[in-house]
Amino acid sequence: MIKYAKLRYSIHLTLITTVIYCFYSLFLIYKYIEMNKRVDVNIRDGRSAIKQGQIDILEALYKYRFGSRHLIAKLLSINENTLYKKLIVLVKHELIGSRLDNKSKIKGIPVAYYLTPKGLKFLQALEKHTHVTDKVIKASYRDKVTSEATILHAFDVLSQVLNLKNQYSQLKAYLRRDMSRFSYFPKTPPDAFLSIAHDNVTRRYFFDYIPSSQERKLLFQRIYSYLDFFDNGGWNITGTEIPILLFVTENATMERRIRRIAKGVINKIEINDEIIIYTTTKKALENPNREVMIWSELNDPDELVSLI
Repeated sequence: MIKYAKLRYSIHLTLITTVIYCFYSLFLIYKYIEMNKRVDVNIRDGRSAIKQGQIDILEALYKYRFGSRHLIAKLLSINENTLYKKLIVLVKHELIGSRLDNKSKIKGIPVAYYLTPKGLKFLQALEKHTHVTDKVIKASYRDKVTSEATILHAFDVLSQVLNLKNQYSQLKAYLRRDMSRFSYFPKTPPDAFLSIAHDNVTRRYFFDYIPSSQERKLLFQRIYSYLDFFDNGGWNITGTEIPILLFVTENATMERRIRRIAKGVINKIEINDEIIIYTTTKKALENPNREVMIWSELNDPDELVSLI
């Protein structure tokens, strides 16, 4: 009887151990599959897997929409030749597309890379990427045929944000796709929303790059929409000070023009809140000496200031 009881106990113990081992094995298999989905994602057709380095590129293109090889390499601090190899993998997987027609090539415009809808869906499926919405994916279908001017503007915005990052290491930049997640930005948001934390104070900015081809009417409408938004309490929900408006112009002529327009808008609206507007030129921001005292305040253009 005692031997029988011991035998039953041994069998039960073996069964329990086997069940636990099976569940643990299934758990490990599940974690392995999830890890591969998140980082490596092996492709069935035998081509090389998507690594974290490629995912970094996808995230950069999600943020800035278009980027050249030079600008992406600068943004991610990697060698251009190394980047090119990664881009080839992403193109093969159809996660990114490239734009370069004959006219652009003659003008010396570099290849423009962008996320395809497939690339956006890939990002969306990754952990902590719920901000990649179906609305963004749907809108991305036009990137394949968007205008050259739109691409060049995206290049300029990325380039100037990089220049600002060189001057202010603590700067954080949020582009239009980032801003689309939040309800407290204007219906037509700026090119970028910037923040700089310095001495326990965070300063915030609406940033726009203004090309020399920008029409006067559109400049007036842009500045008017910002001031009207602030005057009607659109920013109040954030509980922070109204952002400073930053305008980087392609040349000095455009800088003078936008200053005249801004003064006209302020006189027209008679806004109650104090709005600070800084302007500078592309040339000043690209200064290799990284001079930070390059910004002119609208009401005191003769005194140059920095952002902090």
